[in-house]
Amino acid sequence: MKNALILLAGGTGKRLGSKEPKQFLKIGNTNLIEYFLTNLESEIFDIIIITIRNKDRKTYLKSIKKRFNNHNIRFATAGETRQISSRNSLQVLKKYNPKNVLIHDSARPLATNFLIKRIIKTLSNNTSCIPFVTYNDLIKTKNIINLKNNKIMNIQTPQGFNFRNIYKAHELFKNTEEKDDSTILENNGTKLKMINGEITNIKITKKEDLKYFNRLKIREYRAGIGYDIHKIDFSSKKKLKLCGIKIDHPPLLGHSDADVGYHAVCDSILGALSMNDIGYIFKNNDKRWKNANSQIFVKYCSEKLIEKAYKIVNLDINFICETPNINKLSILMKKNLSKLLKISIKNISIKATTNEKIGFIGKGEAIAAESIIQIVNE
Repeated sequence: MKNALILLAGGTGKRLGSKEPKQFLKIGNTNLIEYFLTNLESEIFDIIIITIRNKDRKTYLKSIKKRFNNHNIRFATAGETRQISSRNSLQVLKKYNPKNVLIHDSARPLATNFLIKRIIKTLSNNTSCIPFVTYNDLIKTKNIINLKNNKIMNIQTPQGFNFRNIYKAHELFKNTEEKDDSTILENNGTKLKMINGEITNIKITKKEDLKYFNRLKIREYRAGIGYDIHKIDFSSKKKLKLCGIKIDHPPLLGHSDADVGYHAVCDSILGALSMNDIGYIFKNNDKRWKNANSQIFVKYCSEKLIEKAYKIVNLDINFICETPNINKLSILMKKNLSKLLKISIKNISIKATTNEKIGFIGKGEAIAAESIIQIVNE
């Protein structure tokens, strides 16, 4: 095993003035740990140890291994101090015998893959790698007059170490209470390798930091396209359903209720999330979905958006049909979609066009719908 990550998440966040620890505060649909793991490239680490109090793990991270199964996640028990938490994590890691370990504070969710890779690369020729930043602000103290800004190093995490070196240092100095792991290594007489960190790699401590995080966080926009078409069943006495609205018009043929509007929306969401299409998830030979209300499928897709920490920016739906008149029905359709997807009506567009009397649709024998969606991570 080459590279391991320890993610320290045992703090209580008292300085934030919150009832729950800051690393578990929801920002949109995700907390800080989930946000960091969502943006972390899965191939960087062979194993990730999340160090957390047992009661917090049950409350906040019950399903995290399942949600982030692209990472090999294990857990360690947090201690009363940061140093104890680090040592507990290193002891859990010992049986895996990694070459390198990076120790990171969960309160720094904006550490980039670029910084992490630089740290790992530096460890190929060094036993440690500690990122730091300097600031341009004038610094004054009561006792030092000519203090130069570039002499003040603000230490960040993740901090990278040769595993055996940092493990040995923690065992030798287990009775101290250092604030970070690099200091423990220095206590053992090791000279640290320092590299430039990232100014955006802020540590969230106070409420103001959360506001700043929201301004800085990485935003990934994704798009998806969905399309569905069904024949019209002129022999049926049922009513047509489009985006959940029952219409006085012959219905469509299909295994479920054949709601092409909802189906197209589902496929656009699943496409934006890089998942399989609706037919793969809700198979048309599965008896459970026979005559099923398609809002079930939309709810499933909405839950997947939340699970993967994305929200809808805008949704554009286009019906291709000769009849019915979609313009008169669009506001009702928007209301249904707004409720199911938990988005504002103003972010939904529903349009229609004919097929100029061409093909099955042009002859009034079928109805199709296409959907384009844009989503962004929360």
